[in-house]
Amino acid sequence: MSRFRNLTTALAAALLVAAPSLHAVELQSVAGTDTKLNVYGFVWAYANYYIDADDNRYTGTNTGRGATEYAGSLFYAAPGATGTTNFSGYPKGEFQINEYPTRFGFASTTPSANLGDVKTKIEYDLNGSNDHLRLAQIQFGGWTIGQAWSMWVDLDAGPDTVDWAGAIGTPGFDTCRYPAIQYVAQLDKNNSLGISLEQNGGEGDGSYSVSGNTSTGSRKIPTIIGMYTYADSWGHIGLRVMGQNYSAFIPATATTGSQDYNKMEAAGMVSGDIKIAKDDLVFNFYDGKALGNYGVGFQAALFNDKTQEITGLENLGWMVGYTHNWTDAVRSNIVLSGVTFKSDSSTPQTAAGTDGTTGALMKTGYFAAINTFVMLTKNLQFGAEYVWEQAKAFGSNDVWIDYDGSAKNKIVNNKIELALKANF
Repeated sequence: MSRFRNLTTALAAALLVAAPSLHAVELQSVAGTDTKLNVYGFVWAYANYYIDADDNRYTGTNTGRGATEYAGSLFYAAPGATGTTNFSGYPKGEFQINEYPTRFGFASTTPSANLGDVKTKIEYDLNGSNDHLRLAQIQFGGWTIGQAWSMWVDLDAGPDTVDWAGAIGTPGFDTCRYPAIQYVAQLDKNNSLGISLEQNGGEGDGSYSVSGNTSTGSRKIPTIIGMYTYADSWGHIGLRVMGQNYSAFIPATATTGSQDYNKMEAAGMVSGDIKIAKDDLVFNFYDGKALGNYGVGFQAALFNDKTQEITGLENLGWMVGYTHNWTDAVRSNIVLSGVTFKSDSSTPQTAAGTDGTTGALMKTGYFAAINTFVMLTKNLQFGAEYVWEQAKAFGSNDVWIDYDGSAKNKIVNNKIELALKANF
């Protein structure tokens, strides 16, 4: 599919546009073997203009923090990821140009009599300060071993957006690519089952703290994900379940020994796409506690000193996107998405920052986009998009302030985005 696939991620918006099947170029066959080598990727020139963006500075002791920071999304540097207390600031009326998330990769295919094709893949993101290896895997006989897209992410049900940070409420908004052992069994032409054991406690697990004892993803127990997919000519439906372990360690003191706490949190999701004539409807709905990077990348789990328990904010995420193909070369999309966090007595509405300040956690986030893409050539396309984003904090205290100094517990951004993307 030639769409500008965008999940989420982290970088989420890079999740689907990076599909390695797009325009892979065969380099050569390795002499004396059946192995074929390929290079693939894309170059993405990206620009945005912030029409009316709140300044989003925090009202605590570190008032100016974030006032000059830039982020690809209102939610990309949201409170709670590591106890931070501000959204990144947006320069109202300014124009930005950048090249992320440009990506390139290498792949090989070697046929075998017993295991089918043995494939390898190495893929890099060129994303400013986040440049690094994203995929490094071996595939054979239904197995994928190595750094891979999480099985939690439905790569065929992502929103078609220009925005590289993606639509909040999609699975893996903060880029789910982890070391994993995955197996997918194709039961017949329509039905498939999969299971994945994925490295826990990875980069940016979305933990936050109430009193300094932060709960993080635990490497003792891998994240376990199960998947079922039914696919046919009309599209597909996917069901996923996940169990993720969180831990908290309290060091020994002069009077007490060390303490180690663990808790498994669960989540479920339904996703898919439905083809309507030449158009396409994509969607996902998920619900669970302490999803971390499997959700939006922040506000996951905490350790509560008073109850001596690990708890997590429950979050409900959703996304609906509709693609209308005007011609074979021109298409337009409407994308709506959101996430809602639920708080109770064990999951407070504020979190401690690493600098000692206390910041409000986000209660709701919403995203809306309308865009049009034009295929200029087979491998070159241009996209233009309008994006509206809103974030709202729990309660009325410890909120953000606008340019005029007025306190807010709700902030809004409006922007226009342009992208020129060339696949190779």
